[in-house]
Amino acid sequence: MEENASAPNRERGFTLIELLIVVAIIMAAVALPNIAGYLRLYKVRGATQQVAGEIQLARSKAIMGNVNSGVTFSIVDADSYRWVADDALNRPNGGEVPPPPTPATADNPYLGTLRDLPQGVRFVPVGGGATSVRFDRLGVACIPGTGTCGTAFPQPFCSDAESSERCVDAPSPANAYFDVADPLNVVVTIQETATAYQRVVRIAPGGRVMSQQ
Repeated sequence: MEENASAPNRERGFTLIELLIVVAIIMAAVALPNIAGYLRLYKVRGATQQVAGEIQLARSKAIMGNVNSGVTFSIVDADSYRWVADDALNRPNGGEVPPPPTPATADNPYLGTLRDLPQGVRFVPVGGGATSVRFDRLGVACIPGTGTCGTAFPQPFCSDAESSERCVDAPSPANAYFDVADPLNVVVTIQETATAYQRVVRIAPGGRVMSQQ
């Protein structure tokens, strides 16, 4: 009987490279949701630090300018904010002069840069809260229109050039963003809308600004 010269066919197995590729795909499928969540959390953390930094800048301006009325940090709308130097001592001519016009002109030197939160990140509204916080010459924080803090500066803090594009949803006192229920712990909450991740910035009566990591 003549033997078959060809070797019998053998089932081909996976090579090491193919196994590694399969493992990598499985690991990526498991890790990607976690990575996406981490990136969103990182974004809201970064936004929280930026807001805290801008609040601290307003406080520093109040102290360095030795102000009378103060420097106010305002949340202009759901995703933008700025400081306003509403004190005469911050102005070149000095003395008591009327407050900056409202709406302000685009070149008003008493309006800080209107800054935006990252896309998908918003301030969380608080019913009955406040729209701004003011710092005096000692850096002490207070809520405009309450106690000895002085009159609340007219809202919104927008220039003519900005009002139609970036200040369309300026808050009313009933839809504010500073939670002032505890005067010893004024809080503003920042949220990533897709995941509801939240971080807060706290302002103590002495003016110390703290951001949640």
